[in-house]
Amino acid sequence: MVDWNEDGLKDLIVGEYNGKVRYYQNIGTVGNPSLHFVGYLQASGRDIDCGDYSVPFSQDWNEDGMKDLLVGDSNGLFYLFINIGTNAAPVFGNFVNINTVTGAPADVGYRSGPNVVDLNDDGLKDLVSGDMVGNIYYFQNNGTNANPALASMVALKTGTADILSTGTSRVTTVDWEEDGDLDLVVGHYSALLYLYKQTPSTQTMPTFTLDNAGPMIIPATGGYYRYTIQSVNGTASAATFDLWTRLKYPNGTMSEPIILRNDIILQAGGALARTLALTVPAAWASGYYYYYGWIGDYSANQIYATDYGYFMKATGDGSGGILSWGHSDWDEEETIQSLLPAEIELYSAAPNPFNPTTNLTFTLPENGEVTLVVYDSQGRAAATLEQGYLNAGTYERTFDGSGLASGVYFACLRMKGEMKTQKLLLVK
Repeated sequence: MVDWNEDGLKDLIVGEYNGKVRYYQNIGTVGNPSLHFVGYLQASGRDIDCGDYSVPFSQDWNEDGMKDLLVGDSNGLFYLFINIGTNAAPVFGNFVNINTVTGAPADVGYRSGPNVVDLNDDGLKDLVSGDMVGNIYYFQNNGTNANPALASMVALKTGTADILSTGTSRVTTVDWEEDGDLDLVVGHYSALLYLYKQTPSTQTMPTFTLDNAGPMIIPATGGYYRYTIQSVNGTASAATFDLWTRLKYPNGTMSEPIILRNDIILQAGGALARTLALTVPAAWASGYYYYYGWIGDYSANQIYATDYGYFMKATGDGSGGILSWGHSDWDEEETIQSLLPAEIELYSAAPNPFNPTTNLTFTLPENGEVTLVVYDSQGRAAATLEQGYLNAGTYERTFDGSGLASGVYFACLRMKGEMKTQKLLLVK
């Protein structure tokens, strides 16, 4: 929201899937806004078009007293349109990409969403942005307000782990507790809002993944949505957390917790893995269902990590409501224990898609010689991340694609005749 025409009322500037930017003028009052679509914002006489998934943010970038326009896009870049008109009637020329001090464009990989704010309270405006997979990135300004010099991006963290929501994160800043520190409010694909308070933390953060393990299309007659839950504690100390899941229905509403397990203890190097089934009755309405999982402190509504899967239900009349949930292979009386899998495991890379680095976590059930190699789509080795003898346990390695071209890569983990692979997408 911004007073675009300087009439004392907040207007709305909003991006579109097609890359354009809409302007809605408030023709109501402060207490009772009424938004009227005026048209698309233009630059050099043409509608602004940033490709796909445009995300606008208005700010006086060059400190000349007039509001400018920053726009994020599907490619992860930031477009800057300098206002050469007035505050009451902005006029924009051609865009320039916002660069870092290296001369390369500021780039979060995919689906950037700019927010300009003095995040570190040094008197200089910084750049903060989400991305497609749910990370939040920070570009610190080491120049001046009139001539920003942005450092390379840094992933913001929750505790010791990178912030990672359930995809396409959009961020705004607010002093939520009025303690003088800016906090983050993050929206994302699940339509929930996450609050990240700025506070010192060293909380041990296991990884968490929820992946489809069966057909993604459930027939009209009903069936089961099968999925896997995995959590890996790659840290040097034990972690205690709760685990819970909820279902988002085609109409956008959320269920109450379906699984809720409290006080899970995962020892250092331990892993938890379950393959489960969710009963989908024939009477359920057709459409897409999104199944979300979290680990954290449920009673405090604090999240350490999250992931989701989804399925599509074929046509039904929707009259049956929720009948029952099937989780027979995770018995309610079962004691959850730390465990190592019976075979090697290569967990989902995070982030993925990525630019330029991603982390690969793998677990070994026994001691032995191990190789972890990343290949390009032509089968050529792009990087060797591990080659040698390792003890049983969980490990993490970083793949750096800085010198490689955008495209599909494959991580291959081999040990004693076994092989596991993960598909990686490098997007620059």
